[in-house]
Amino acid sequence: MTTSNKILRNFSFLLGADLITKALGFISVIYLARVLTVEGFGKIEFAQAIIVYFVLLVNQGLDLWGVREIAKGQEKIKEIANNVLSIRFFLSLLAYGLLVIFVLLINKPWDVKQLILLYGLSIFTFSFTLNWFFQGIERMEFIALGQLMNQLLYVGGIFIVVKNSSYVFQVPLIKFIAAFFSLCLLAFLFFKLNGSFKLSLNPSAWKEIFKQSLPMGFSLIVVQIYYNLDTIMLGFIKGEKEVGWYNAAYKIVLIFIGFAGIFGNAVFPVLSRYYKESREKLQNIIRQSSRVTLFFGIPIATGICSFSREIIQIVYGSSYLRGSVALQILIWSVFTIYANVPFAFLLLASEKQKEYMYAVGLGALVNLTLNFILIPRYSLLGASIATITCEILVLSLILFYSRGLVKVPLSEYLAKGLVSSFLMGLTLYLLPFNLFLKVSIGALSYFIWMFIFRGVTRKEAQLAFQFLKGSN
Repeated sequence: MTTSNKILRNFSFLLGADLITKALGFISVIYLARVLTVEGFGKIEFAQAIIVYFVLLVNQGLDLWGVREIAKGQEKIKEIANNVLSIRFFLSLLAYGLLVIFVLLINKPWDVKQLILLYGLSIFTFSFTLNWFFQGIERMEFIALGQLMNQLLYVGGIFIVVKNSSYVFQVPLIKFIAAFFSLCLLAFLFFKLNGSFKLSLNPSAWKEIFKQSLPMGFSLIVVQIYYNLDTIMLGFIKGEKEVGWYNAAYKIVLIFIGFAGIFGNAVFPVLSRYYKESREKLQNIIRQSSRVTLFFGIPIATGICSFSREIIQIVYGSSYLRGSVALQILIWSVFTIYANVPFAFLLLASEKQKEYMYAVGLGALVNLTLNFILIPRYSLLGASIATITCEILVLSLILFYSRGLVKVPLSEYLAKGLVSSFLMGLTLYLLPFNLFLKVSIGALSYFIWMFIFRGVTRKEAQLAFQFLKGSN
């Protein structure tokens, strides 16, 4: 199987599962936003934003380290699995203990504290998550299966159990139960492939692992600072309603950002291998990846920014319309993240995790500073500006650190995408159709303009036409 086919196979499994899980997840978000009201929805989003940091304490970059080391060679696969799972088990005990202390210290109502502790149960299911293992051996179909099972159980439980705002405490319990059964399925597949798991305590091996994984773990933590800190600060400074409005917009953005993560996870094992074997193949993959991510990132940001108010109205209802201004700004994160994802994973694959850490670390510092300045005065608008400013800075730094590894004509790809997106937006502005029809026409007009400006080759256009013809 060729490299392109392997990446396409990995991406197809992850994308197929992600499309289904995101669709189901977004349906559940809409349902919860309407059933729990703005304040109730804000409470569960605030609780989940806090839990992310305690989950990252368990992660410590071990996921990325495990994928990279297994992808390089599977001679020590059992040893790697035992060490990673053992470390994360002990870290999960520490993380939940720290969470309890944190909850006792914060100045929040008891119902919010209960929600945080209940969502904290996910720390234990995460500690034994095995997606990294299957990603390393490029068995993406198992990851897809686990994601589907998890989301089906969660969404099914939400619709069956949660009927009004008084059921808010059942939401984290349903989430925990769904994750537990999904974990059981992946553990069964893990034991079939790996034979067994042995809880071990090996300080010398752990020290070497942490030397390589901690920069990646720190990077993940600071990335989450500028993904979640705004939610946490809005919750403490402005209250749960602002969190509800803001996260209603952010949930839409995260759907599209998730595709970049899927693409990066699919290509990461291949990048790790080719960094070791062939710089020419490495450069080709990065060029192709950049072209693909920018092709989709620019029009998504342009289209949603143009129709943010209509989208919020249709999805959540008029009570969430205050979130539309946040959506207009936050959606440009899709463009910046799509642009940087091939280069971010390139840095990690080429063992430049420290450079990646510096980029996201400075971004997080800027985000933290801007949040403190802007949120008290401008609320949702301030949080949105802080986030997109941080994303632009991180993109610039990642491109700077990648400049010696590959040469990619990003300005050419970017120019064609921006001009085509502008013309697409102009076309949609002049049309008197409803939103759903405009989306279809917009996608077609963007493709046509990209073809005219040679952002899409004749061969790619023919393949797209054959695909569409075959699907009818």
